[in-house]
Amino acid sequence: MNTLLLAITAAALVALVALLIFPRHDEDEAKGTEHEDERVSPLLRGINYLLSDQPDQALQEMVQVARLRSEAADVYMALGEMFRSRGEYGRAVRIHQNLLARPDLPDSMRLQAHYALAVDFQAGGLLDRALKQYRKLLELAPDHVPALEASLRIREQSHEWLEAEALLSRLEQVQNTSYHLHRAFLFAQVAEQALHQGRDEQAKDYAHRSIELEPACAPAWFVLLELALRRQDWDEADRIVRTLAERNREHFPLILPHIMKHEDYYRERGRLCLMEIWQRSPDEELALSWIELVGERDVDAAAGLQRELGFQPENLRARLRLEAVFEKEGDRLFARAWRRRVTNYICEMCGVGVRELRWQCPQCHEWGTMHPQKGDIA
Repeated sequence: MNTLLLAITAAALVALVALLIFPRHDEDEAKGTEHEDERVSPLLRGINYLLSDQPDQALQEMVQVARLRSEAADVYMALGEMFRSRGEYGRAVRIHQNLLARPDLPDSMRLQAHYALAVDFQAGGLLDRALKQYRKLLELAPDHVPALEASLRIREQSHEWLEAEALLSRLEQVQNTSYHLHRAFLFAQVAEQALHQGRDEQAKDYAHRSIELEPACAPAWFVLLELALRRQDWDEADRIVRTLAERNREHFPLILPHIMKHEDYYRERGRLCLMEIWQRSPDEELALSWIELVGERDVDAAAGLQRELGFQPENLRARLRLEAVFEKEGDRLFARAWRRRVTNYICEMCGVGVRELRWQCPQCHEWGTMHPQKGDIA
């Protein structure tokens, strides 16, 4: 049974205990006992369905309990969770809004309802409303870590990097810890955003702030390289390329598209710089990425580059990548089809695989945890 069902089962058990230990005092005691039995029976059936992993049937019974015991906030919270888990976000929202409208709702339950309502909005894609609800919760409980983390995630989804950094600072204070790597990547995203908007000085400033926090932060180096190439400061560009090769060899091949789109620099300086780095420390990923990019323009030139590098693939993955470059259009194009769907990066934290690199894992949302997939195909 999953975590959600366990939580709902616990809530249902609490409601059952409340019914048995604190019965309502109706004017007609016999009649009150009869109503009490009516409430206990569907609740027991609901718990049985939950334990049998039959949430649809459990939901029907829990709705019946709520109708018979309208004051049972814990039952309503459980219902809201179940509606959300079924994708019925509107019904979950109404339940939690109705709970918050109760003037006698205990403070602890009010916090839970605020959080549940925010999660409803977020799960339903209403991010602005979710943020507003998280803010209300944080006004009542400034150290509510799940609300801070959820707000941070929404800001990151919306590419509101500075707002995300402010929330990260609050998390650091609450948890008494440092998120310098996370902050470095946020600053790198600010720098990249400023670069695309033509705010070069801001881009440079935030790229340097990122590198101060994490010297191996590749996206920050890419921003500085682009700024240098725009100024045609090729000496500085050479320095950046060599520095990144020393500090982050794993992600260094990702610099190739940034170099090769500036054809004058690549032809006159960049190619030589890359060749020196290769000769000093041959690297399979650098060779493959370089041959692939050249092959997109000129297959013959890619073959010449392979000979110049003296590169020969040593595993199936590398052989297929090379075959995809040189595969002729008249063939079945098996290698190219494989290349379009193969997993290229793996998250060290959660194990999710992706084709295109993301600095933030799309599943666990950690930064800087995606690493190139190497060796033979799993």
